[in-house]
Order: sequence, then C-alpha cells, then structure tokens
Amino acid sequence: MRDHEVAALLDHAVATVELPPGLAQRVVTGSRARRRRRLLLSAGMVAVVVAAGALLLPPRLGPAGRGGGSEGGGAGPIAAAGVPAGIVGPDGRPVTEAQLVAVGRVGTETLVLIRREPRAEERAAGEQAVEVLTAPDVGEPRRLLDHLSYDLACIEGDVVCAAVRSAGSGLGVAVARRSGSRLYVLVQAPQGRTVEVVANGVPHPLGAAPRGAVVEVVAAEPYEEVQVWVSTEDGRRYQIPWAPGAVLID
Repeated sequence: MRDHEVAALLDHAVATVELPPGLAQRVVTGSRARRRRRLLLSAGMVAVVVAAGALLLPPRLGPAGRGGGSEGGGAGPIAAAGVPAGIVGPDGRPVTEAQLVAVGRVGTETLVLIRREPRAEERAAGEQAVEVLTAPDVGEPRRLLDHLSYDLACIEGDVVCAAVRSAGSGLGVAVARRSGSRLYVLVQAPQGRTVEVVANGVPHPLGAAPRGAVVEVVAAEPYEEVQVWVSTEDGRRYQIPWAPGAVLID
C-alpha cells in the first residue's frame, strides 16, 4: 500500500474513531524510515558480497598470461614454467633439470631449450648449443630445432660482453617465437643477472631469468627491431646477440 493510501485510510479512521492527533503522519514517516533502513541493509549486503568476490577471484590475466599489458604493446613477462610431460631428449628419455637451459609459456604452447653438446668448432670458439622443442596445449610435443648454436661472438666494440663471455659463465640465449600475429621472446641469462628486452625502443624488463622468462613484444623484424640486454650485479650491461635460426617460425 502506498503512503498516500495509508494516510487516507487513517484519516478515515480518525473521522470515526478516537485516535491520537498526528498519528497518520507518524505512521507514514515510520514506514518510510523502515524502507530506508531495508534499502541501506540490502546495499550493505551487496557491497560485502562484491568485496568478498574481489578477494576470492584471481586477477585478470593479459593476453600472454600475465596481468595487464606493457606500454607500447605486448604483454608483461611470464615466469618460467615446468617442463611439460612428453618432452624427451635425443636419447628418448625424459628431460632432466641438468639438461634444461630455458623453458617458458609462449602463447598456446611451451618452449623448451635443452642443452646439447656443441660441435668441435663451436666448443673451440667458446660457443654453446641447445635443441628447441615445443609442447602445444593440444597435440604432441615436437622438435623445432635439432641444434641452435649460441653465445656467439659479441657485438663489435662491446667490451663488457667480451669480458663476461671470457669469464666462462656465458652470455645467455634468446629465441623469438611467432605465434599467429604475436611475437614472443624467451630469454635465459646466468644467475645473478637481470634481463630487459627492447622492441622498437619500448623496454620490457624481465628481471632474473636463470631458467628462462618470456615476454610478448610488438615487432615485424625481430633481428632488426628487437634487442636483448643483460645487466650484471655490478651494473655492467651487454647485449645477447641473436643466433642464426633463433627466430622460430612454423
């Protein structure tokens, strides 16, 4: 019953029965107050439910699996994943931690870089080698590259790169993977160093990546438009050269 209907009914009762003066107005006012209290209580319950839901729900993920996108396109870095089931080495045995160089999620697949024995000429030049496998979300794992030589000669004039490489711990390795219209960069660098990928002038900090880290970037020509930089603990900085064949395209 609406307020004016309640008031009219009480006015009629007042005309025929002895009731306290002003009762109709007090009843209508009390009815409105009760409704306001019910509305406030309902709103409060909704707020509590929404707040609880915000605490329980996981954060929204960006297109590459990490919260939000990076400035200038692409997505934030993805931490290294575990080795997918079914990944085996050249001997047909499951890959061990000792064989693993880098692993990371790349779009709808996981890239795995397994240590390989370098060829004699590679070993003589201080180079290292990996094989590259992929484990798609749907389908069987497969081998993309049997042999990728890395830790190649430093960029000309980069004395930091030369000093770090000659120390024996190596520079690290980087591969770029095309997945549809997206480009992902998987980087590994030795312990105690941090990594940054720069694509068309846009920096993408990855942090430490001793077992690999991945970032999605925007670039049409990775060899020309993407650089991988590593910083040592003492603040020195060098660039990981792209190895021939390090841009992986099906």
